[in-house]
Amino acid sequence: MFRMSGTHQRPTVVIDIEKGFFEISGSSIPENPMDVFTPIFDHLNRYMEDPCPVTELHFRLDYFNTSTSKLMLDMIHKMESIKEQNGKDVKIKWFYREADDDMMEIGEDFANLCRLPIEIIPYS
Repeated sequence: MFRMSGTHQRPTVVIDIEKGFFEISGSSIPENPMDVFTPIFDHLNRYMEDPCPVTELHFRLDYFNTSTSKLMLDMIHKMESIKEQNGKDVKIKWFYREADDDMMEIGEDFANLCRLPIEIIPYS
């Protein structure tokens, strides 16, 4: 299990390779996003060698910058590879606060940019 504690600039990250679970939550506005995302991609690339029957990727972000957005899309594309190359099930869930229409719409935009369904889920 890999955990990275969040700050006001860096998201909280939880990766459980044995369960096929990846979650990014909080805010992601780091000055150097590769400092945050390199360990995530290291774990994800290792995981892709032998993925679980079901993989889940959860986004539960309050705010993120453009560079984070690009890296999140890269993660989604890697999830597409798990589905397409290994025939494994992949579930992507986009959580947003009920009153945050902007984050809901961003989740819908991500859903339109990928070949996997993204479940858009409000929470209070």
